[in-house]
Amino acid sequence: MMSWKNKQGIKGHNRCERADLAAPESRIRRFAVVSDIHGNLPALNAVLEDAKSRGISGFIFAGDYCLSGPFPDECIAMLMMLDHTHIVRGNEEKYLENLIGKDQSDWTDGQMQVTYWCFRNVSAEHLRFLTALPHTIEFRVNGVKIHLSHASATWIGDCEFRLIGPGVLAKRYEGINITPEYYRQDVQNLFHHDPGFQNALPDLEEGVYLFGHSHVQWNWQDTDRKVFLINPGSCGLPLDFIHDSVPYTVLSVSEGGEVGIEEVRVPFDKQGYAEVLRNSEQFKEATVWTKVITKEWLKTHEHMTFFLEFVEQYAQEIGDTRRPFSVETWENAYEIWDGRNS
Repeated sequence: MMSWKNKQGIKGHNRCERADLAAPESRIRRFAVVSDIHGNLPALNAVLEDAKSRGISGFIFAGDYCLSGPFPDECIAMLMMLDHTHIVRGNEEKYLENLIGKDQSDWTDGQMQVTYWCFRNVSAEHLRFLTALPHTIEFRVNGVKIHLSHASATWIGDCEFRLIGPGVLAKRYEGINITPEYYRQDVQNLFHHDPGFQNALPDLEEGVYLFGHSHVQWNWQDTDRKVFLINPGSCGLPLDFIHDSVPYTVLSVSEGGEVGIEEVRVPFDKQGYAEVLRNSEQFKEATVWTKVITKEWLKTHEHMTFFLEFVEQYAQEIGDTRRPFSVETWENAYEIWDGRNS
C-alpha cells in the first residue's frame, strides 16, 4: 500500500477546495482523474502507483468508491490519506446512506445482500466522509474551469448511455474481438454523428467536464470552443471490452490554459483479482452478486443489467411480487441464468 498521507486532515468537499487553493501554481498542473473504484483496492493501488510515477500533482475522484469489491473501507481510507484531491459522491454512496438508522433485522432479501455487507464493513467515520461529499463541484486550474460530477447526464442528458452505455456496448460488440484502437475510433464516430450529442455541446460553457458512472473510458475534445468531456472509465470494474488493464485519465492544464488529455491503461492481473473475489467475505454473504461481478470483471463487459432483467422476468413468471427480490428467487434465477450464459 502506498504511503500517501493527508497531513492537513481536511475531509469532505472543504478539503477539496482548500487543497486547490493551497497547491502552488506551476507551469503545468497534472491530475489523475479516477472513477468507480467499487471497493477494488488492488486496482486503486495500481492506479495510484502509476500516477505517482508520472509526477501527478493532484487527484480528481468522480464517485462510486464502494459496493461490488471486497475492500470498501480500505479504499475510503486510501482516498482520505491523499493530498490535493477533488472528490464527489456517486450513486452507490446513496445506497449506503439510505441504510443509516434502518433496522438490520429487516435485511433479509437476496438482491441487496452486497449493499448490506458493504454497509456493515464500512466504519462510521468513513461513512460520514462519504455522505458529506458533494454531488458536484467546480474549481479553476490555471484559469480553466473544471466541472466535476458523477454522471455525464448532469450536462449532456442521456447521450452517453444511449450511445455507449455498457449495456449498449455489450450488444454492439457481441462476438467481436475489440482492440483498444477500434474501440476509441468507434466511440468518436458515434458521438460525431449523433445529432443529440452535437446539439447539446453548444449549451456547455467553455471548460473541462469530468464524470464517471458508465464504466467506459472516453473523451471528447471541442478545441474550437475549448470544451472537453472526460470519462476516465472504471478503475475498479471496467466494462469497455479492453482486457488485462484498469483505466484512469491524466488531465493536464498549462500555465496558459492549454488542456491535455491522456488516457492511461495500467496492466492488471484480472484472473488474480477474480480469485480474491471468490475467496472474500463478500462472496460468502453476497454470493450471487459477487459471481455476476466476477463475470463482468473477467469478460470486461456488462452482465448485471441483463441479469437483473432476467430476475424480474423470472419473478413475474413464478408470481413473486416481492421487491427487492427474495433470497430464493434471487438464487434460483441466477442458477437458471448462469446455465444459459456459461
